Amino acid sequence: MNDRVKKMIKPIIIAAVILLVICWIMLKPTTLDDKLSCVGNAISGVTILFVLYERFLWRYIPWNRPPLLKKKYSGTISYTYKNQPSTKSIEITVKQSWLSVSIKAKTDINSSSSITGTIVSEFGDSVLYYNYITTPSAATQGKNPIQHGTCRMLLEGDNTVVKGKYWTSSKTIGDIEWKAE
Repeated sequence: MNDRVKKMIKPIIIAAVILLVICWIMLKPTTLDDKLSCVGNAISGVTILFVLYERFLWRYIPWNRPPLLKKKYSGTISYTYKNQPSTKSIEITVKQSWLSVSIKAKTDINSSSSITGTIVSEFGDSVLYYNYITTPSAATQGKNPIQHGTCRMLLEGDNTVVKGKYWTSSKTIGDIEWKAE
């Protein structure tokens, strides 16, 4: 289980109990149906609070927050393919919630979308890992077929510059650097 989720269990239980007590004070249930209705209201309230936190509020409440990524980056890929070093420009779009990270990347001949993405803690550093699949243009698909890749990005400071490494199923490896736009 994700460490951030583990840290949320206790606050979720506390919020549920508070909402249940508020419901009982306001409605003063007398029958079992009324009491169960208060339990349902408390569960609904906690669910709404959790969804709001997971989607939006986590950005503004620093407690238990993963590193914030910018929405757009531009950068360069330095790679080696068949022992030939080269560089390429790349555009990155990031969508992030409290529990997930989604990455879209685009170069002159190729684009990719993340399949999975997560930010983990490694020896005190925050690291973004994501797996992706490429979708090359029809004109270049013969020389540059669809491939899967993995990227490891070290997150430091305010994440205006993010650096890392990637490797693909076609045995392409390289370094990648993002700069916030």
